Amino acid sequence: MRPLGSLLVVVLLAATGCAAPTRTVSPPSVDISGKWHGTWSGYGVMGYPRRDEASAEFVQQGARGTGRIVLHGTLAAESVPEIVRIAGAWGTRVEFEVSGDEVVAREEIDGRVFTVDLKVQGDRMVGRVRDAEPQVTLDLSRVRPPAPAQAPTPVAAAPPPAPPAPAPPPPVPPKAPEPVAAAPAEARPAPRDFVVIPEVKPIYFAFDRYDIRPADAEVLRANAEWLKANPGALVLIEGHCDERGTNEYNLALGERRARVARNFLVSQGIAAERIAIVSLGEERPACTERTEACWAKNRRDVFLVKPR
Repeated sequence: MRPLGSLLVVVLLAATGCAAPTRTVSPPSVDISGKWHGTWSGYGVMGYPRRDEASAEFVQQGARGTGRIVLHGTLAAESVPEIVRIAGAWGTRVEFEVSGDEVVAREEIDGRVFTVDLKVQGDRMVGRVRDAEPQVTLDLSRVRPPAPAQAPTPVAAAPPPAPPAPAPPPPVPPKAPEPVAAAPAEARPAPRDFVVIPEVKPIYFAFDRYDIRPADAEVLRANAEWLKANPGALVLIEGHCDERGTNEYNLALGERRARVARNFLVSQGIAAERIAIVSLGEERPACTERTEACWAKNRRDVFLVKPR
Protein backbone atom coordinates (compact mmCIF):
# COMPACT_ATOMS: atom_id res chain seq x y z
CA MET A 1 0.00 0.00 0.00
CA ARG A 2 2.96 2.37 0.43
CA PRO A 3 3.29 3.13 -3.32
CA LEU A 4 -0.43 3.97 -3.50
CA GLY A 5 -0.15 6.26 -0.46
CA SER A 6 2.83 8.06 -2.00
CA LEU A 7 0.88 8.55 -5.21
CA LEU A 8 -2.05 10.09 -3.29
CA VAL A 9 0.31 12.53 -1.55
CA VAL A 10 1.78 13.64 -4.91
CA VAL A 11 -1.69 14.16 -6.41
CA LEU A 12 -2.84 16.21 -3.40
CA LEU A 13 0.28 18.37 -3.55
CA ALA A 14 -0.22 19.01 -7.24
CA ALA A 15 -3.85 19.92 -6.70
CA THR A 16 -3.32 22.27 -3.77
CA GLY A 17 0.12 23.83 -3.67
CA CYS A 18 2.07 23.35 -6.88
CA ALA A 19 0.11 25.45 -9.39
CA ALA A 20 2.09 28.28 -11.03
CA PRO A 21 1.28 31.68 -9.53
CA THR A 22 -0.87 33.90 -11.72
CA ARG A 23 -0.07 37.54 -12.42
CA THR A 24 -2.24 39.92 -10.42
CA VAL A 25 -3.92 42.49 -12.65
CA SER A 26 -4.77 45.87 -11.08
CA PRO A 27 -6.81 48.72 -12.53
CA PRO A 28 -4.59 51.13 -14.49
CA SER A 29 -3.26 54.06 -12.48
CA VAL A 30 -1.62 55.74 -15.49
CA ASP A 31 -2.56 56.78 -19.01
CA ILE A 32 0.32 56.50 -21.48
CA SER A 33 -1.53 57.98 -24.46
CA GLY A 34 0.66 60.33 -26.49
CA LYS A 35 4.23 60.52 -27.73
CA TRP A 36 7.37 59.41 -25.86
CA HIS A 37 11.03 59.94 -26.69
CA GLY A 38 14.29 58.70 -25.22
CA THR A 39 16.95 56.04 -25.72
CA TRP A 40 17.46 52.30 -25.90
CA SER A 41 20.60 50.55 -24.64
CA GLY A 42 21.95 47.14 -25.60
CA TYR A 43 24.86 45.46 -27.38
CA GLY A 44 25.89 45.24 -31.03
CA VAL A 45 28.19 42.97 -32.96
CA MET A 46 31.29 41.73 -31.12
CA GLY A 47 29.57 42.60 -27.84
CA TYR A 48 30.14 46.37 -28.10
CA PRO A 49 27.70 48.45 -25.99
CA ARG A 50 25.10 50.36 -28.01
CA ARG A 51 22.92 53.35 -27.13
CA ASP A 52 20.65 55.09 -29.61
CA GLU A 53 17.41 57.01 -30.04
CA ALA A 54 14.03 55.45 -29.21
CA SER A 55 10.49 56.75 -29.53
CA ALA A 56 6.94 55.53 -29.07
CA GLU A 57 3.35 56.63 -29.58
CA PHE A 58 0.41 55.05 -27.75
CA VAL A 59 -3.38 55.29 -27.65
CA GLN A 60 -4.86 53.89 -24.42
CA GLN A 61 -8.50 52.99 -23.82
CA GLY A 62 -9.10 51.74 -20.30
CA ALA A 63 -6.53 49.07 -19.46
CA ARG A 64 -5.61 48.31 -23.08
CA GLY A 65 -4.37 50.09 -26.16
CA THR A 66 -2.30 50.06 -29.32
CA GLY A 67 0.72 51.94 -30.55
CA ARG A 68 4.11 51.85 -32.21
CA ILE A 69 7.64 51.52 -30.77
CA VAL A 70 10.68 52.64 -32.79
CA LEU A 71 14.26 51.69 -31.91
CA HIS A 72 16.63 53.57 -34.21
CA GLY A 73 20.00 52.28 -35.39
CA THR A 74 19.39 48.60 -34.57
CA LEU A 75 20.63 46.94 -37.80
CA ALA A 76 23.92 45.91 -36.14
CA ALA A 77 22.44 45.32 -32.66
CA GLU A 78 22.13 41.55 -32.43
CA SER A 79 20.51 41.61 -28.99
CA VAL A 80 17.47 43.44 -30.42
CA PRO A 81 14.78 41.06 -31.78
CA GLU A 82 15.02 40.59 -35.54
CA ILE A 83 11.50 41.88 -36.21
CA VAL A 84 12.42 45.23 -34.61
CA ARG A 85 15.66 45.50 -36.58
CA ILE A 86 13.84 44.84 -39.86
CA ALA A 87 11.15 47.40 -39.04
CA GLY A 88 13.78 50.14 -38.70
CA ALA A 89 12.51 53.73 -38.61
CA TRP A 90 8.99 52.56 -39.53
CA GLY A 91 8.63 51.02 -36.07
CA THR A 92 6.92 47.94 -34.62
CA ARG A 93 3.16 48.01 -34.04
CA VAL A 94 2.21 46.77 -30.57
CA GLU A 95 -0.79 46.05 -28.38
CA PHE A 96 -0.41 46.75 -24.65
CA GLU A 97 -2.03 46.14 -21.29
CA VAL A 98 -1.75 48.40 -18.22
CA SER A 99 -1.89 47.09 -14.66
CA GLY A 100 -1.35 49.79 -12.04
CA ASP A 101 1.74 51.64 -13.26
CA GLU A 102 3.12 48.66 -15.21
CA VAL A 103 2.78 48.21 -18.97
CA VAL A 104 3.30 45.07 -21.06
CA ALA A 105 3.53 45.80 -24.81
CA ARG A 106 3.57 42.95 -27.33
CA GLU A 107 4.05 42.83 -31.10
CA GLU A 108 0.49 42.97 -32.44
CA ILE A 109 0.60 39.74 -34.48
CA ASP A 110 2.86 37.46 -32.44
CA GLY A 111 3.84 38.72 -28.99
CA ARG A 112 6.37 35.93 -28.62
CA VAL A 113 8.79 37.66 -31.02
CA PHE A 114 8.81 41.03 -29.22
CA THR A 115 7.51 41.89 -25.73
CA VAL A 116 8.49 44.92 -23.63
CA ASP A 117 7.92 45.25 -19.87
CA LEU A 118 7.68 48.92 -18.81
CA LYS A 119 7.09 50.85 -15.58
CA VAL A 120 5.69 54.38 -15.57
CA GLN A 121 7.16 56.92 -13.14
CA GLY A 122 5.33 60.19 -13.74
CA ASP A 123 6.43 61.45 -17.15
CA ARG A 124 9.15 58.82 -17.41
CA MET A 125 8.81 55.20 -18.55
CA VAL A 126 11.60 52.64 -18.20
CA GLY A 127 11.77 48.95 -18.96
CA ARG A 128 13.38 46.13 -20.89
CA VAL A 129 12.77 43.84 -23.86
CA ARG A 130 11.69 40.48 -22.50
CA ASP A 131 13.98 37.48 -23.19
CA ALA A 132 16.59 39.66 -24.98
CA GLU A 133 20.10 38.29 -24.49
CA PRO A 134 22.16 40.40 -23.90
CA GLN A 135 19.69 42.74 -22.18
CA VAL A 136 18.01 45.59 -24.08
CA THR A 137 16.57 48.46 -21.96
CA LEU A 138 14.43 51.51 -22.76
CA ASP A 139 14.29 54.91 -21.05
CA LEU A 140 11.52 57.16 -22.40
CA SER A 141 10.11 60.55 -21.40
CA ARG A 142 6.69 61.89 -22.27
CA VAL A 143 6.68 64.53 -25.01
CA ARG A 144 4.58 67.43 -23.77
CA PRO A 145 2.87 69.64 -26.39
CA PRO A 146 4.21 73.22 -26.44
CA ALA A 147 2.33 75.70 -24.28
CA PRO A 148 0.07 78.03 -26.27
CA ALA A 149 1.51 81.49 -26.88
CA GLN A 150 0.18 84.10 -24.45
CA ALA A 151 -2.00 86.71 -26.13
CA PRO A 152 -0.57 90.26 -25.90
CA THR A 153 -2.25 92.70 -23.54
CA PRO A 154 -4.73 94.78 -25.57
CA VAL A 155 -3.83 98.48 -25.91
CA ALA A 156 -6.53 101.14 -26.09
CA ALA A 157 -6.81 102.42 -29.63
CA ALA A 158 -6.05 106.11 -30.28
CA PRO A 159 -8.99 108.24 -31.40
CA PRO A 160 -9.27 108.41 -35.20
CA PRO A 161 -7.87 111.60 -36.82
CA ALA A 162 -10.23 114.23 -38.13
CA PRO A 163 -11.28 113.59 -41.71
CA PRO A 164 -9.32 115.68 -44.26
CA ALA A 165 -11.02 118.33 -46.35
CA PRO A 166 -12.54 116.91 -49.52
CA ALA A 167 -10.23 117.18 -52.54
CA PRO A 168 -11.48 118.52 -55.85
CA PRO A 169 -12.59 115.77 -58.24
CA PRO A 170 -9.83 114.69 -60.64
CA PRO A 171 -10.26 115.25 -64.35
CA VAL A 172 -11.88 112.35 -66.20
CA PRO A 173 -9.15 110.52 -68.16
CA PRO A 174 -9.78 109.57 -71.77
CA LYS A 175 -11.40 106.12 -72.12
CA ALA A 176 -8.85 103.41 -72.83
CA PRO A 177 -9.50 101.02 -75.72
CA GLU A 178 -11.15 97.73 -74.78
CA PRO A 179 -8.46 95.05 -74.17
CA VAL A 180 -8.48 92.04 -76.43
CA ALA A 181 -9.37 88.89 -74.45
CA ALA A 182 -6.44 86.48 -74.27
CA ALA A 183 -6.92 82.91 -75.41
CA PRO A 184 -7.53 80.55 -72.45
CA ALA A 185 -4.44 78.69 -71.27
CA GLU A 186 -4.32 75.02 -72.07
CA ALA A 187 -5.38 72.89 -69.07
CA ARG A 188 -2.42 71.35 -67.23
CA PRO A 189 -2.43 67.56 -67.48
CA ALA A 190 -3.05 65.65 -64.24
CA PRO A 191 -0.12 63.63 -62.86
CA ARG A 192 0.00 60.07 -64.12
CA ASP A 193 -0.99 57.24 -61.83
CA PHE A 194 1.41 54.59 -60.60
CA VAL A 195 1.86 51.85 -63.21
CA VAL A 196 3.74 48.57 -63.49
CA ILE A 197 6.68 48.69 -65.91
CA PRO A 198 8.81 45.76 -67.11
CA GLU A 199 12.07 47.32 -65.88
CA VAL A 200 11.04 47.13 -62.20
CA LYS A 201 10.19 43.54 -61.34
CA PRO A 202 8.22 41.90 -58.48
CA ILE A 203 9.67 39.70 -55.74
CA TYR A 204 8.12 36.67 -54.03
CA PHE A 205 7.99 35.22 -50.49
CA ALA A 206 7.72 31.86 -48.76
CA PHE A 207 4.49 30.95 -47.00
CA ASP A 208 3.83 33.12 -43.92
CA ARG A 209 7.25 34.80 -44.25
CA TYR A 210 8.45 38.29 -45.08
CA ASP A 211 12.21 37.75 -45.25
CA ILE A 212 13.94 38.43 -48.59
CA ARG A 213 15.49 35.36 -50.24
CA PRO A 214 18.84 35.63 -52.13
CA ALA A 215 17.32 35.48 -55.64
CA ASP A 216 14.81 38.19 -54.76
CA ALA A 217 17.59 40.32 -53.26
CA GLU A 218 19.20 40.37 -56.72
CA VAL A 219 15.89 41.53 -58.21
CA LEU A 220 15.73 44.33 -55.63
CA ARG A 221 19.28 45.42 -56.43
CA ALA A 222 18.37 45.64 -60.12
CA ASN A 223 15.26 47.64 -59.22
CA ALA A 224 17.42 50.00 -57.14
CA GLU A 225 19.81 50.52 -60.07
CA TRP A 226 16.89 51.45 -62.33
CA LEU A 227 15.61 53.94 -59.74
CA LYS A 228 19.09 55.47 -59.44
CA ALA A 229 19.20 55.89 -63.22
CA ASN A 230 15.74 57.50 -63.14
CA PRO A 231 15.87 59.95 -60.20
CA GLY A 232 12.59 61.57 -61.22
CA ALA A 233 10.59 58.38 -60.62
CA LEU A 234 8.55 57.60 -57.50
CA VAL A 235 7.76 54.01 -56.52
CA LEU A 236 4.78 52.44 -54.75
CA ILE A 237 5.34 48.98 -53.23
CA GLU A 238 2.24 46.78 -52.89
CA GLY A 239 2.47 43.89 -50.40
CA HIS A 240 0.31 40.86 -51.28
CA CYS A 241 -0.54 37.51 -49.64
CA ASP A 242 -2.23 34.26 -50.59
CA GLU A 243 -5.75 33.55 -49.33
CA ARG A 244 -4.76 31.53 -46.27
CA GLY A 245 -5.15 33.37 -42.95
CA THR A 246 -7.57 36.03 -41.75
CA ASN A 247 -8.00 39.36 -43.55
CA GLU A 248 -6.44 41.23 -40.61
CA TYR A 249 -3.43 38.92 -40.45
CA ASN A 250 -2.82 39.11 -44.21
CA LEU A 251 -3.06 42.90 -44.23
CA ALA A 252 -0.39 43.08 -41.52
CA LEU A 253 1.78 40.49 -43.31
CA GLY A 254 1.45 42.35 -46.62
CA GLU A 255 2.55 45.56 -44.89
CA ARG A 256 5.65 43.83 -43.54
CA ARG A 257 6.51 42.47 -46.97
CA ALA A 258 6.21 45.93 -48.51
CA ARG A 259 8.15 47.52 -45.66
CA VAL A 260 11.09 45.10 -45.82
CA ALA A 261 11.44 45.77 -49.56
CA ARG A 262 11.34 49.52 -48.88
CA ASN A 263 14.09 49.21 -46.26
CA PHE A 264 16.20 47.20 -48.73
CA LEU A 265 15.88 49.89 -51.42
CA VAL A 266 16.80 52.58 -48.88
CA SER A 267 19.89 50.55 -47.94
CA GLN A 268 20.86 50.61 -51.64
CA GLY A 269 20.82 54.42 -51.70
CA ILE A 270 17.23 55.20 -52.76
CA ALA A 271 15.78 58.17 -50.85
CA ALA A 272 13.01 57.08 -48.48
CA GLU A 273 10.76 59.96 -49.55
CA ARG A 274 10.61 58.46 -53.06
CA ILE A 275 9.03 55.24 -51.76
CA ALA A 276 5.46 54.64 -50.58
CA ILE A 277 4.06 51.31 -49.37
CA VAL A 278 0.59 49.78 -49.13
CA SER A 279 -0.74 46.38 -48.09
CA LEU A 280 -3.50 44.77 -50.15
CA GLY A 281 -3.48 41.51 -48.19
CA GLU A 282 -5.28 38.82 -50.20
CA GLU A 283 -7.55 41.25 -52.09
CA ARG A 284 -5.76 41.25 -55.48
CA PRO A 285 -4.50 37.75 -56.26
CA ALA A 286 -2.43 37.21 -59.38
CA CYS A 287 -3.81 33.66 -59.60
CA THR A 288 -7.11 32.23 -58.31
CA GLU A 289 -6.51 28.48 -58.32
CA ARG A 290 -6.33 26.75 -54.94
CA THR A 291 -2.90 25.17 -55.52
CA GLU A 292 0.51 25.79 -54.01
CA ALA A 293 1.90 26.90 -57.38
CA CYS A 294 -0.84 29.52 -57.60
CA TRP A 295 -0.48 30.63 -53.98
CA ALA A 296 3.28 31.11 -54.53
CA LYS A 297 2.48 33.65 -57.28
CA ASN A 298 0.26 35.62 -54.90
CA ARG A 299 2.84 35.98 -52.09
CA ARG A 300 4.59 38.94 -53.65
CA ASP A 301 5.64 42.59 -53.66
CA VAL A 302 4.64 44.54 -56.78
CA PHE A 303 6.51 47.74 -57.69
CA LEU A 304 4.65 50.56 -59.48
CA VAL A 305 6.27 53.79 -60.64
CA LYS A 306 5.28 57.26 -61.80
CA PRO A 307 7.10 60.55 -62.45
CA ARG A 308 7.25 63.15 -59.72
